[in-house]
Amino acid sequence: MRRPGAGRRRVFYAFGVTMVVAVAALMVSMARDWALSPEQRAAAQEAQLGLGTDVLALVELGLSAEGRYSGEADGVLEPEARQGLREWQTDRGIEATGYLDRTSLTELVAAGREAERKAEEARRLDEAEAEAQRLADERRIEREERLAEQARLDAARREEEQRLADEARRAEEDRLAEEARRELERIEEEARRAEQERLEEEARRAEQERLEEEARRAEQERLEEEARRAEQERLEEEARLAEQARQEEARRAAAAAVADPAQRQADMVDAAQRRAEARLTDEQLLLAARNDLAGTTGDLNWRLALNRRSWTGVQSSGEIVVGLDLNGRNLGGVIPTRLARLTELETLNLGGNQLSGAIPAELGSLSKLRSLFLEDNQLSGPIPAELGAMSSLEDLHLYNNALTGIIPPELGNLASLKRLRLSRTQIAGRIPPELGGLGQLELLALSGNQLSGQIPAELANLTNLKRLTLSNNRLSGCIPKALMRFESGINPQLGGVRLPECGRQ
Repeated sequence: MRRPGAGRRRVFYAFGVTMVVAVAALMVSMARDWALSPEQRAAAQEAQLGLGTDVLALVELGLSAEGRYSGEADGVLEPEARQGLREWQTDRGIEATGYLDRTSLTELVAAGREAERKAEEARRLDEAEAEAQRLADERRIEREERLAEQARLDAARREEEQRLADEARRAEEDRLAEEARRELERIEEEARRAEQERLEEEARRAEQERLEEEARRAEQERLEEEARRAEQERLEEEARLAEQARQEEARRAAAAAVADPAQRQADMVDAAQRRAEARLTDEQLLLAARNDLAGTTGDLNWRLALNRRSWTGVQSSGEIVVGLDLNGRNLGGVIPTRLARLTELETLNLGGNQLSGAIPAELGSLSKLRSLFLEDNQLSGPIPAELGAMSSLEDLHLYNNALTGIIPPELGNLASLKRLRLSRTQIAGRIPPELGGLGQLELLALSGNQLSGQIPAELANLTNLKRLTLSNNRLSGCIPKALMRFESGINPQLGGVRLPECGRQ
């Protein structure tokens, strides 16, 4: 039989044992904690938080936003991130253990999310800017295509007008030649008939005189016969001389009739024009050149009624024109060759217009020209080698044109040249090594063309060169060591090819 109160005593006993064990465990844990360092206790606390890589990535972003971490937010707290966490804890007066507790975790995660939000906003802003740039590029390309189509239509119209003019000229020449041939035949027929009639008349008269002479002077036959013969010889001599004179006159008339009237008139007009232009003043040359710049009369106020000092873009020294600055004046047509007669010209700026056709070789005679700007037009054809004769030239800008051919080696004769810009054309071939002799050159821009071959080693002699661009061509080989300071302006090539430094392939 169970004694009263035995069950209650067992419960109290069990409770007491449990308390003793719990106290003992607590004392053991406290002893172990007292044996650990502060960093070890902080590491244990962080481990108890059970943090995943996504949360740790936010912590790294928060440290980056606070300027205490520059590494990648990969969700792994590497030594660099731990060091940044210690600096962050020091800034806030927290024990610098380099490990997270709940308070620091909450604050850094909030900072990371804010940084993530700002990065997302920046990404969206970049996407919006990229879209705006794309739309702007599309509009620019559409505008360029429209201008190119208009230029093609204008060229076709000019060709058709030239063809019709040539046909009309040939038809007029044929008509004049046919008229001259018919006139010559008429003159020859009239001359033949007149000669026949004259001979017949002379024969008739001679025969009549002979019969009359025989009847009248029968007794003096010998004397009359001598007189008749003498008279006949005289008449024959006169007839011969008259026939010669007539034939000479007929020949001169035929030659004058056969000569091409239109050609004589054209030669006379051309000679008169050359003589007249040789006497033109600079003012008259400009007025004549204005007519070659098609469609620009609304932009140029060149008129005799205005003082030349107020003429658009014209710079003068007394009666002499020393500069023309017509940049962006919507000029069309071709570059007038008459400009080469402005022998004192120092500046010629025709950039930013719609000029077409070839660059006149006559411009090479402008020995005092210091600046020639023809960029941003629709010029075509090769670069004239004659430009290499402009001994005073310092600036030559021909970029953004449809130029073809090669870079003339004669440009290496421009001893005073400082800036040469031939980018974004269609020139091909090799870079002339003669350019290495331009001792004053500071800028050489040849990017965006179809140049091939190696970079000439002679370019390393350009000691005054400050900028060199050769990218987006078809160059091969290597970059001379002296030009490696311009490597960013040389690479990349078309197709992603990168040229190495010479000697390090």
